[in-house]
Amino acid sequence: MDLRKVSDTPNDSADDVVSQFTGKVAHRIYWGAVLVTLPLTIIQALEGKWLMLAWLCAFLCYTSITALRVKRLSKRRGRHIIFITLLCAAVMYSTLVNGIHGLLWAYPVMASIAFLLSWRLAIVVAVTFVILLTSVSLYTIEPDVAWRSLVSLLVLMILTLTLVRLLTRMQRHFTELAVTDTLTGVYNRKQLQTDIEQLVALKARHGRAISAALCDIDYFKDVNDKYGHFDGDRLLIQAAQLIKSNFRASDKVFRVGGEEFVILMPDTSLEGATQAAEKLRENFAKTDFELKQDPVNMTISIGVSELGKDENWLDWLERADKLLYHAKDMGRNQVRNTVQEIA
Repeated sequence: MDLRKVSDTPNDSADDVVSQFTGKVAHRIYWGAVLVTLPLTIIQALEGKWLMLAWLCAFLCYTSITALRVKRLSKRRGRHIIFITLLCAAVMYSTLVNGIHGLLWAYPVMASIAFLLSWRLAIVVAVTFVILLTSVSLYTIEPDVAWRSLVSLLVLMILTLTLVRLLTRMQRHFTELAVTDTLTGVYNRKQLQTDIEQLVALKARHGRAISAALCDIDYFKDVNDKYGHFDGDRLLIQAAQLIKSNFRASDKVFRVGGEEFVILMPDTSLEGATQAAEKLRENFAKTDFELKQDPVNMTISIGVSELGKDENWLDWLERADKLLYHAKDMGRNQVRNTVQEIA
């Protein structure tokens, strides 16, 4: 396995990319609120509406400071709740004072609720906001106009929340696509570095054992040459599922090359990882892989290593990689680990 390709892979996971996008949307909403509030603040000052002016000044200061100082707005749910609370209170007060002209500001606020808060929390906040706004509107606006405005606001709420829900599902789908090998369905090379760095950080904090197994299907090229690449792909799909089924749910399987796989095993010593790898080797050799023409038997070679204290993860995987190729040099269909090499 070419470890340089793993280390050169951008270490932003798909979740990070989605989080960055969400943060950018939040920043634009905050700065948009600043730009809209600034002239309104000036107007309130000129008209001598001091209570509304004080409220808008507090909102303007909070929003500006948050947008300037907080880099990861997507992670700041508490700040979003404060922001939305200030917005809702301002709209209700404006509706109480200005009637229908204040109610019109409820529409952008509703959109902000949908985009800044989690879906379920957004529903609770939006419904609460509409109920409170209804009581204020019916007190200050003609009932016919108030009901028409509130019904249209409810429609906007439903449409916006539905849109955000669909966008969230699309994000999850794209996240899965970004970290999954399209052929085999296991994780891909891009996700490997992200997970390794997380496990290394856990070991540094808690001292937990972490092991890795590097696998290579023996004589896979012969299958491609004899049966064709289509059957070679069928074999890889079955092999990936077999590898995955031989490990725990907490273990992760990655396809990092043509017929090369990596298994990361958290909370697993070298001895435990070697036993798991040996079980995989035995099951692999006993399996009939269904190809288009005839079933075939294949074997697998595996190198196993445990992450050492303060060891660089590249050195860790390189040890496993060398053990894998030693297993191949020794005749294939073997599991090799560090202890065996020292012995």
